[in-house]
This record gives sequence, structure tokens and C-alpha cells, in this order.
Amino acid sequence: MQHDDQYFAANVRHIMEYSRKTLFAALDSLEGQKTIVWDRSLMKRVNVFAGPSVLEKHDVVANMALDKQHVTNTPHAVFFLAPTLSALDQLCTYIDACGKESKSLYQVFFIPEAWYVVREKLKERSEGKYFERLESVQDIPLWWMPQDGECLSLAVPELTSRLLINGDWTYLYKCAYALHQVKSMCSGDVPIYSKGKWAQDVVRMLSTLGPPAESLPVKSLCLNRIVIIDRWLDPLTPLLTQLTYAGLLDELYRVSMVGSIKVLKAEFEQKEDADPFELKEIYLLDEIYHRLKHSHINAIGHELGGILQEIRNDEEYDREKMSIAEYQVLVKKMPQILKKKEMCNMHMRLAEMIQAQLYDSFVDYIKVQKDLLESSNWEKVVTFIEDLILDAADVSIVLRMIAIHSLTAGGFKPSVLAAYRRMVMQSYGTDAVSKLLKMQKMGLIRERGGSGKLVCDHSLMNYPQIRKQYELIIDDVHEADKTNPAYAYSGYCSLLCRILAEGDKIKWAGWNKLGDYKGGEDDKTAVFIVGGVTRAELAIIKQLPNISLVLTSALLVGDSLVDKITTI
Repeated sequence: MQHDDQYFAANVRHIMEYSRKTLFAALDSLEGQKTIVWDRSLMKRVNVFAGPSVLEKHDVVANMALDKQHVTNTPHAVFFLAPTLSALDQLCTYIDACGKESKSLYQVFFIPEAWYVVREKLKERSEGKYFERLESVQDIPLWWMPQDGECLSLAVPELTSRLLINGDWTYLYKCAYALHQVKSMCSGDVPIYSKGKWAQDVVRMLSTLGPPAESLPVKSLCLNRIVIIDRWLDPLTPLLTQLTYAGLLDELYRVSMVGSIKVLKAEFEQKEDADPFELKEIYLLDEIYHRLKHSHINAIGHELGGILQEIRNDEEYDREKMSIAEYQVLVKKMPQILKKKEMCNMHMRLAEMIQAQLYDSFVDYIKVQKDLLESSNWEKVVTFIEDLILDAADVSIVLRMIAIHSLTAGGFKPSVLAAYRRMVMQSYGTDAVSKLLKMQKMGLIRERGGSGKLVCDHSLMNYPQIRKQYELIIDDVHEADKTNPAYAYSGYCSLLCRILAEGDKIKWAGWNKLGDYKGGEDDKTAVFIVGGVTRAELAIIKQLPNISLVLTSALLVGDSLVDKITTI
């Protein structure tokens, strides 16, 4: 579904427009009618920028799936491919099946980049047989995906595990290339500030890319600086349960790259005779969602009440005293009023479903997380986590809770870590133990005084010390007060957000810096979080007065962070 830009922040809208023009420029460079042959993994990504009706205006007359291998009959067959070896295999299979019959010129576009390894494999495959069939091989740098209208993401949640387990620094190059595109859209050179190992590596890579190429004709970004910060300065917060409306939708239903969730249709519509397994896709692109997304789940009723009162005020009218002009205004407003009512009902139902799960299943997790944040013992196993393991609870939740215990305690006593390993092995088997060991490699679980291959190369946070230094625990938090930096986690403030707030307050003094700040009437900063950010953290960052654009490698939830752990 193509996104409606009306609820987007200005800089997000400008980058979206840049991406659209980049896509259209690639299509318009090919004269004549075109058939797009899609790698299925890219369909939704590209449709965020341009749906089928928009593509038709650029001479796209047909759309086909790469794996269906239908012969094209237009002058150009345009292949939209992800830069993966599996997509390359599908392309070669397609050429074998259709290449001789089709008279189309084969144009390959990798999105968002033509990865060097894939390009070279294509040249080498069958001694260049497939490469010679292609008229051109290019890329379309659609790097940034809009998220919730106020954030742009590279949609690579596997970045942290790839870096910490596999040492795959090419992910940092992707970050550098994407930021280089943002720099090209700024009116003049902007200084870059950085904190953390990954952030500094990205800046170093960015500096080798040279001056940005001439930008497409779109409105320049209004930025005075770009700030890059390392997620792994604070690996703890993504593991905690988010308590904002958007954060819990992500925790429970996984908000997709294109801003949708899938829920059980029978539960959502409360129909007992419905198919219990049928899913309903809901797009979170409406006005009501954008007004509710940063609300604490316990304050959602208050927020919805205010919106419903606005609707009631819009509906109030005295027909006997209304003029013809007032009737005309009312008639024009009615579809919008009805749509608002429909969206309010939808979000009320989603909030009810969230609260039911929260109080049935998650309330104990949240209480134990809060206890660990306030006081964590490194010398003994947490009874609640032990019970979870004995009850064979979801392994991702168990590993997530063990990691929270380790990070808040500053590491485990060797006997405690051994006990957790033994219990995980007995309840879940070798795959779960393997994942636990990889979490040690990532620094999410640590043995005090440990050494060897399972020690994280990245410097780790000392939570017991940092908790006091940055005042991460705040008492008596009013959950409806969005100006309180701890409201989104009911009394805990993200360390990442604290570091950004401190940097914003002191104009980033003491941070690593590349380039000179030329000043300006407005102080507008773009923040890029290498490694990802949660939707609850995004709610806090957006409260910082000088942050006008948030960029990240991915939007995270704790389970997905654990699920993305890959092979060493």
C-alpha cells in the first residue's frame, strides 16, 4: 500500500519524495513500455513509494512475479531484485525458462544496492552466459523506509547480530551509503557528530565516499548537523517490554515494514463462528493512530475520550438555524467524521486486545523486569525465570529475561550462568543453548571475569553505575505525561535517550566531530541510531527540542532482537 504523506514529518516527506523521483528516473531512462518482473520480497517495499496506478504513468503496463517465469512481450523487462544470492538464482532460472522466447531487453535493478558479491557472481555464473543476456545491471537506492510518519529505517534488524557474531562490517557500509544519500539532500555540508564504536566506523566510511553527487531536484533537508549513535551503548532497553500503544502493537503483532499488523480476525471482530486461524491485516496509517501511537497503554482511554469528544463537537448542529452554506460545510465534513469514528472503533478494539494480553500474560514479566532494573543480584538465579524455563515458556522470552538479568546485574557469577545453561539445555535443547552462547558473544549475557571466544569485542555498559549517573529510574511517573522521559517504560528511562538528551542540551560538546558547524537561525538535528531503536524510545526522542529527523537501521522489539541472532 502506498503511504499517504499527510501525516509525515517534513523531512521524512522530503526523503520520501527523493526516493520516488529516484525510482521514476530509473524507469523513465528506459524508453517505451515496460514489464516489471518482481522479486516478491521487494513488492511491498517499492509499493510504499509508488503503487501500480502511479507506475502506470511511467509506462509500466504489466507486473509479473520472478518465480512464475512468464514470458514478457514489452520492449523492456525490468527486474526488481533484492541484492541476495537467492534472487540471483531466481533470475538465472527465469532466463533459462524464458530468455530465448522473449524479445524484451532485460534490465536489472537491484534495490537498494547492487551488492559487489552478487554482481560478481552474476558475471561468473556459467562463464558469463546470464550476464551477457542482460542489457544493463544497475541499482535504485531506495534505502529509507518510512516508519510511523516520523522515522526512517533501513529495515535491517539483523545488523547487531551480524556485526557482533559474524563480524560482517558490510552492514556499516550500508549505513554509510544511506547517510551519504541524506547528506546529498542537505543544502551545503553539515557536520557529523558520533558516539560509540559503530558510529565512529560509519563516519570513517562516510568520509571515504567523497562529496555527495548532484541531488535530484527536491526540496533540501533543513538540517544543521547529523548525529550518529551506537545502539550498543545501551543494549538493555530493547529487551524491556515497551508500554506505549505503538510499542505494544509491535511487541505483540510485529508492525511490518509497510506499517501493518496481522491479528486473528475472529478475535478482532469477536465472532465465535469465524475461522479461528484466519488473519486480518490492519494498516496503521490513519490520523487516529498517529495521535495515539506514543500514548502509554494505561492512558489510551483518556486519549481516545478526547478524540471522541472532538467528533461529538463536530456533529453538534442546529438544523433549524443552519444556513445553506453551513449545510454544505457539514455535508463535506460527514465522510471525514464517519471515517474518524470507524478508526476510533478499530483502535479501541486493538487497545482492548492489547490490555487483555498485557494483564493475562505480560504483567508478571513487566513486574520482574522492574524489580531487576531497581535491584539485580548477580549471585543467584531469579526464581521467576527458573519457573518460566520449567514451564517451557517461549524460548525467546526466556532468553530475553536472562539477558535482562545479566545486564542489570553487571554479569553473572560463573555458577549462576552454568545453572541457566543447564536449565535451558534440559527444557529447550542444544539450539537454545547455542543461541544463549551467541548472546554471550554479543554481550547480552556475561560471566563476570570471563575470557576467551565468548567475550564481546564491544565495550559493555555497567548498568549498576550508569543507573545512578544518568538517573535511569524515576519514581512517581504519571503515565499520561509524555514530557516525562520515563513514561514509556513506567518509571525507567532509556540510557540511549538520556545520552541523546544530554548531547542535545550541551550542543554535542565532547562528541567526536567531522566538519564544521556553520550555525543558523534554527537548530535542527538528524539522529541516526546504528543498531536500531524501539518505538517507545522513538516517543521520547521526538520530545527533544532540536531533533527534527530520526533515522535508524531498524525498529526493534526484544523478541526480534533475539530471533535475528545468526550463525557464528
